[in-house]
Amino acid sequence: MGRMIGREAELTELRAFLDDPTIHGCVVYGVRQVGKTTLLRHLVDETRSIYIQAIRGSEQTIVSRAMAYVRRVFDIEAEPHTLSELLDVLESVCRESPTLIVIDEYQYLSSSLVHADSMVQGFVDMVLPETGSKMIVCGSQISSILGIVRDTSNPLYNRFRWSLEVRGLRFGDTCLFHPGMGDTDLLRMYMVFGGMPSDHLAFRGETFRDVIEGRMLGRGLPFGNLARARIAEAGDPEVCESIVRAIATGERSLKGISQATGVSMTTCTRHIDRLESIGVVGRYRPMSGAPERPRYLIADGLVGLWYAALSDIDENDLPDDPADRYDLLSGSIDTFLGHRFEMFCMEYLRSNYACTDVGSWWGTEIDEDGVRIGVDIDVVAKVRIGGRKLSLYGECKFRNRMMKLSDLQTLERRARALDTDPNLILFSAGGFERQLTAVAKSRGVLLVGIEELMGRAPAPPLLSAGNRM
Repeated sequence: MGRMIGREAELTELRAFLDDPTIHGCVVYGVRQVGKTTLLRHLVDETRSIYIQAIRGSEQTIVSRAMAYVRRVFDIEAEPHTLSELLDVLESVCRESPTLIVIDEYQYLSSSLVHADSMVQGFVDMVLPETGSKMIVCGSQISSILGIVRDTSNPLYNRFRWSLEVRGLRFGDTCLFHPGMGDTDLLRMYMVFGGMPSDHLAFRGETFRDVIEGRMLGRGLPFGNLARARIAEAGDPEVCESIVRAIATGERSLKGISQATGVSMTTCTRHIDRLESIGVVGRYRPMSGAPERPRYLIADGLVGLWYAALSDIDENDLPDDPADRYDLLSGSIDTFLGHRFEMFCMEYLRSNYACTDVGSWWGTEIDEDGVRIGVDIDVVAKVRIGGRKLSLYGECKFRNRMMKLSDLQTLERRARALDTDPNLILFSAGGFERQLTAVAKSRGVLLVGIEELMGRAPAPPLLSAGNRM
């Protein structure tokens, strides 16, 4: 296989597992399409191994499919019909020479055959240590695969003591999928497709606009089918879709989501939990005294873009030309990207500072007319510096125009209501006006522009209150 992008650390971890003579089982997990299978296929190319992708079905169907994978590597005449017979075949391979056995989507095997976990337990306990072989089980349904190997009542409990969570690629790695694309478009691509390598491979173009026009706004609006398919993984697609639409269009609280969907709060909670488990829905982290009740967001950028900007559009009301469609929808797309930029900035803080907690603050203030209004601070982080802890308050702007001094003044006013001497940081993809940059240094305000966001310039050093000029 060709060179993978951004998975050197994961490969190093798996190679360490293969080199450890004391542990024979490893579980690899992560959300759908994060790149687990590609990672494992690279690993099996490096050693004597058998890769099996499990399926749902009858025992004979499962075994027949597994043997097709076995025969890709080994010339075996046996025709097993049961899982026991399949494991006998795998044992014979392992006794010839130590072998790595990878069972991808293991939860399908476990749920299809009630005796699967017990039989695999025997294989792990006896065959693997006797032959010096190894086994990796992998799964996309995180709660399912971890429930199998970490449930004390399951036969496989403590058999897969080495574990690896495969997470999305970092922003800098995803840029490598789009050579020649401009900086802000690379940010847009990441804010929509995140660290999912399969999405970056599937959605390509010279610009972000090219991608949206060519792959999402064509006849039939195929983007919607992909977004709905991701939601359907949580089950009960109609209810889950209504919940996602409510969150994407502004409902953040459980009560608001329930009222918008007409679904009871109990049912909403159950479905939201499932949507969280597959990475579609996430939560805001309350900071600095913000209300502790859960506030929800769409974590999957692709799903979020569709339901926040496009899903309520009737194609019959759109022009035929995808370019004209983009022009019509560009305002909604830009608004969505502005919200996603806040999440990007939170990730930037985690990557560049010793953060112990990162989230947002929301509350109320009295406007100039004496009316109480809802306000927020985009990002709030608890950071360690020089043995001390401090709070960092940030404003995020993803737009073409430069950030103004008035943006800093608004952030200062809100932060001072929470902290007498707040540490401030401003994120702007469009740069900073001269009047703002002139006062930022003297006030100890950190400025993060496009050079820092792209990683070409280091993150500005964080100064504690006593060390600021």
